[in-house]
Amino acid sequence: MPKFNVKKLQGLGEELAKTDNVQTGTYKVGAGLLSEVSKDKNIEDDIIYLKKSQIVRNENNHYSINNIDSLAWSISVFGLIQPLHVKRLENGQYKLLGGERRLTAIEKLIDDETKDNWTEDSLIRCIEKDPDDIELPLDSNAKEFLSIITTNKEARKYTDADRLMEIREWKSIIESLRKNGVDSITFPTQDGDEQELAIKGEATRDIIAQATGLSRGSINKFEKVEIQGSEAVKKAVMEGEASIHTAAEMVDLLSKEEQEELLNGTKEKVTVEMVRKKAEDSIQEGLITPQRFQKDTKEILKILKKEKIILNEQEQKKYDDCISTLKNLLCEKES
Repeated sequence: MPKFNVKKLQGLGEELAKTDNVQTGTYKVGAGLLSEVSKDKNIEDDIIYLKKSQIVRNENNHYSINNIDSLAWSISVFGLIQPLHVKRLENGQYKLLGGERRLTAIEKLIDDETKDNWTEDSLIRCIEKDPDDIELPLDSNAKEFLSIITTNKEARKYTDADRLMEIREWKSIIESLRKNGVDSITFPTQDGDEQELAIKGEATRDIIAQATGLSRGSINKFEKVEIQGSEAVKKAVMEGEASIHTAAEMVDLLSKEEQEELLNGTKEKVTVEMVRKKAEDSIQEGLITPQRFQKDTKEILKILKKEKIILNEQEQKKYDDCISTLKNLLCEKES
């Protein structure tokens, strides 16, 4: 199976072709992801200018929208530096692929009666793209999401909610690529350069780490929350009510019921300190839970992760006796 190039989606590093027509221009980008039909037609990414009413938001774009006031000020003073990325629909409107924050900021400027440089009739600079031209064995939804990932990669400060959502989608994309025998793809880095993203023979966690720029330790936290966390904890991360670090701490120290109790009992953003206090308050005399056992053995695990511990014969016997005693104690209570 050939390698595939995702760089075409970004439209980075290309200059507008010189033109006397203020309404149109052209971004010329590599054809690495174009279908054979598109290559034959020498497809180029067109710069187009649209009114706000012509642009519809994308239901598949779940990235966070924040810091709009500062972005609106920047657009008001300096103009729209980064164009929006859109896909033409059959009804003549355009679906947004990248630029949710920029569009939200523009809408804020249009609604601001003190600003006269943005109105409903103002033309917004956009790059027209078609995710279906991506030459990868993915369905239309996966191609669209891959396009959303790459266009949002250009200029965005990621929240934990953004990262959790991206990791979920990357897992689905990687699974589809594997099923269709794709060995690798060429994918843009945070700086806009290209990197080869190996699919075959690589662990999913390592692929996601390379694609997102996250460390394996960070991805472990996200996966822990995704797999072991309650729905309330995952919702809290997605809504910005808890950081991924705090959410991972909740998974480690609290049962799912306790996680929900903590989240439902406060209107503030949950902190690690709140989680640890809840864990201490939840400990009943003589009650051993998985969370308490994990807490009790936390320091031991830290030591084992730092260095290799080698016991002599006498120490090994003491260790085995301790483990056997603990196991027998808990098994007796279970019966």
